[in-house]
Amino acid sequence: MMFQSVESPDGEWHCLYASSGSDDGAPIVLVNSSDQVAHAFSVTRVEDAAVANNGTIVVTDIGDATDQDLRGTLVVVNSNGESIVEHEFNANIWRCAITDNGRYASTATHNPDRTVYIFDTDTGEVVTEYETPNLNGPPQRFGSHEGEEVLYLLDGDSRYRAINLDGETVWRSEELVRKDRYEELRASGEEADLEEALELLEEAYELANGEYEKKPVARELAETHWKLAKEIWKEEDDTDEWWANLNQAKMYYMEILPWHDGKKGVAKVQRKQAKYHLKKGNENMTLELLQNIATMEDEYDVQLLTDHDKKTIKELS
Repeated sequence: MMFQSVESPDGEWHCLYASSGSDDGAPIVLVNSSDQVAHAFSVTRVEDAAVANNGTIVVTDIGDATDQDLRGTLVVVNSNGESIVEHEFNANIWRCAITDNGRYASTATHNPDRTVYIFDTDTGEVVTEYETPNLNGPPQRFGSHEGEEVLYLLDGDSRYRAINLDGETVWRSEELVRKDRYEELRASGEEADLEEALELLEEAYELANGEYEKKPVARELAETHWKLAKEIWKEEDDTDEWWANLNQAKMYYMEILPWHDGKKGVAKVQRKQAKYHLKKGNENMTLELLQNIATMEDEYDVQLLTDHDKKTIKELS
């Protein structure tokens, strides 16, 4: 049987554990600085463990490997071998943490719960529940921020957010500040009028990191420019501002290709432009725009041309 070892911050205690064991479970052994066994206990299957300077051990027991149900148990045992916490969850758990003095312990759940729990080991009660919709069972690490006991939530190995024992965010990483601002701008854009929405979404677009964040904003920008162009057409007809918004809409729709919204968006903008040019007698430009839709239709194997589009192409060819 292979054992792993974790050490208390002051080096006075070692917690030895096997991730799985015999039919009797996975053994966990507390050893003091004199290499003497203080006590031992077992759980079903260990995923993570930590030990405090007072010898208190926290363990995440992830249960039988053959069990398909979502579940996990946080176990906290003091240096005398007395069980302090044995809290069962209706969700999988993974990592755990404990304060240096052993007063507080934590774990975090995966889907569908996605919540961080902090326990008071004196009472065995949950003192904080903090939902983490954007982090699925994040690792945790206790520490301090401006003299206050906090729990840092990690994204990989990096500190992401710090919450205090009341569940309030007291520190955010630069990346989290950026992401929060990005989401705030997108949400505000949904409520604002079209002109203001463009300003908010353009700022969100600049903040976006990578295609995963840029493309959704590009789609929202495309739709906003399209709606604004329609409003301008109703009030002012074919002004420079109308053309500018149509072209901006098309640019952003093209950016989200091959998404279906992108294909439909590019097609509807070019159809609008084609109708304008046909009205003005610019048949060559009309044909070019409609043929662009036909080319995109062939490229993506999707129906984009209307019957009227096809009829116009036939008449102008």
